[in-house]
Parts: sequence; C-alpha cells; structure tokens
Amino acid sequence: MEPIEIHAKQTSNWGLLIGSLIFLFCSVYLYLNANQVNSPSMAKIISGILFVPSIILLVFSANKLRKKQLVLLIDKRGIVFHPSANLNYMEWKNIAEIEDLKLPRQRVINIKLVESDLFLQNESNTFLQARMRFWYKMYGAVVSFDANTLNKHHFEILNLFDDFMEDYKTSLTT
Repeated sequence: MEPIEIHAKQTSNWGLLIGSLIFLFCSVYLYLNANQVNSPSMAKIISGILFVPSIILLVFSANKLRKKQLVLLIDKRGIVFHPSANLNYMEWKNIAEIEDLKLPRQRVINIKLVESDLFLQNESNTFLQARMRFWYKMYGAVVSFDANTLNKHHFEILNLFDDFMEDYKTSLTT
C-alpha cells in the first residue's frame, strides 16, 4: 500500500484570517473617522489597539494557510504522529490498540502502545510530550487526536488503520 498523508483542516485558519481582516478594516475605519466621534484621541488609541493584533494575526494565519500541516503519516512500517525532523514511528508491532473514544461533540482516536515510555522519551517537542503524558495518564494512550481537525473523516481514518494493520499481519504470516 502507498503511504498516506493526513493533514490538518484549514477551516479555523480561514476563520482567523477573515476575523483579522475585519478587525484590521475596523481599526483603519475608526482611525480615519476619529474626528467624527466625541473623543478623537480615544478613538485613535482604540484603533491602534485593534490594529496591532490584527496585523499579527493576519500574518500568523496567512503563514499557516500557506503551509499544510502534516498530522499523520501512515505507511506499511507504522504511523507517524506530527512528523518532524526525527520521525517518531509507532511501528505496527508496537501498537497495542487503536481505540475510538466518543466525547461530547468530538470523536477522538487513541493509539495505545506496548512501549509507551520509550515513545514519550523519543518525542523532542516538549509541549507535545506533556500533552502525550496527560493523555497517557487519563486514557492509557500516548497518542490521541480529534478527527474533526483533520482533512479525512473519522471512520475513513479508522478504516485506513485497519487496512494497514491487516497488511502488516498478513506480511508476518507469509
């Protein structure tokens, strides 16, 4: 089977871009029409307060839209969650269980590993490592993600996991 890349949805980034453009236009409009309000100096201060964050958010959202964020890489060797310079593979032989967790308004996919501590030590991103430790304590899964944030449907991702796991098991018997 060919490797499959699953990227993050860009919906929230588009919302951030549109929202920052609205705040940018509001701040410019308020600055240009400051003389028409009771306190022009206060209007200019408020427009400045709106302007700076809207520019920062505009640049941030434009950068996120330009590059697609790869969240999962699935191939015959295993699964890579948030691929980085050092590919932290969860090999099929080390995956104990792939669990479907239903939370209010969310469907979370948990990946439970045989050697969870080793996988946690290999993660270089400290924020991601802390998140993984939390999920491991709560649900026993090192890796978990909300399928609503990905560009593939929840059941489609689970079917891909099942297909690749079946291929792995058949390769062991042959």
